[in-house]
Amino acid sequence: MMLTRAVDAELIAKPALSVTLGSGRTISKSSLFTVLQTGGWAAAYLVCAIASQQQQQGLWPALFDTLIWALCGFLISLALHRVYRVLRRRKLSYAVITPIALVVSVLLAPLWYLLQHITLRLVLPAILHIELLKPFFVADVATTVNQPLLLTAFLWPFYAIILFTWASLYFGINAILELESERANVVMALKLADRARLSALQSNLNPHFLFNALNGIATLVREQDTATAVVMIDALSTYLRSTVRRLDTPELRVEEELELIHQYLRIQQYRFGARLHTTVEAEPAALSALVPTLILQPLVENAVRHGVLPRETGGSLWVSVRKDDSDLLMTVEDDGPGLKGVTLSAFGVGLQNSCDRLNALYGAAASIKIGSRADSTGFAVVIRLPFRSAPVLQTSDAELEALTA
Repeated sequence: MMLTRAVDAELIAKPALSVTLGSGRTISKSSLFTVLQTGGWAAAYLVCAIASQQQQQGLWPALFDTLIWALCGFLISLALHRVYRVLRRRKLSYAVITPIALVVSVLLAPLWYLLQHITLRLVLPAILHIELLKPFFVADVATTVNQPLLLTAFLWPFYAIILFTWASLYFGINAILELESERANVVMALKLADRARLSALQSNLNPHFLFNALNGIATLVREQDTATAVVMIDALSTYLRSTVRRLDTPELRVEEELELIHQYLRIQQYRFGARLHTTVEAEPAALSALVPTLILQPLVENAVRHGVLPRETGGSLWVSVRKDDSDLLMTVEDDGPGLKGVTLSAFGVGLQNSCDRLNALYGAAASIKIGSRADSTGFAVVIRLPFRSAPVLQTSDAELEALTA
């Protein structure tokens, strides 16, 4: 038990090596720090080199002296990086970190200045031994030797402000990354929650339909209609193979959805024969649109159960899909008794399931309406959702058979 707790503590204390942004992109923290550290000091070097050119004894001394200044600052900030990283791990508030960073910047400013001038005094005399460079650096060497090694009150704020600015950028950028990481975690959690919810809703469809289909097959067996029972089992097997590979995807193309509807109605046709008349239509422009997987199946099943079965003579149902400007309209209608004397609870989980899935996928952008048909008879369900096209799948029938075998 003690060992388990120790390992857990070590895993929690270990800093993340990468951060995931809200866009879903993952970046390496070490790589990002290297790029920003190098790029930031390179930019500071260029700016200060241009500014100091007017004060130095020429272009080359200005470039060289500023290079030493930038390299020393680069090394000082690397040391600060380790210190500030410890402060970040302790989760201190910025009210505590800010004065600490200010004091550290003020105290390290003389060290930076001292390191810079010791390096210049060691390197510049060596440059004088190079005859080609000697004329450019003679005056600069004399000026550097005469400068004090201790930081003056005039230059102290300059060095301290740069170190404090580096600290501000370090903590600020890390705060932004942490916010982005939290935002990415929230987005991912919402996606996982929606996916789990959709899977739970979608998983309710197959058992519900499966029970009715198996019950129909059992009825055929009891009536000794084995030929129809065998054909119906084959049709059910084909339908299930088609749905299994699609249940993990929240959406599919209208063309695929209608293919499943045709397979479903084929099974029902074996059960009810001439009592069931069906019409399934779709505009060519709507075939590539994305719709929730099996969104029509529970509605069609409700139409069969409550629109066709209540009458001995049977009935008809119509399924239509068309594009309406920027929306997609899907309609399921039957010529049954409609809502006369029937409550919505009689339709079971099918209708509520469809409403919940539409809300989870599209929110307020989708709607579902129920009522009578245009001639005030029967029952109609109209689904409206945003029209979004999907690329045509290139999977062959042989590949589908191999996947679902």
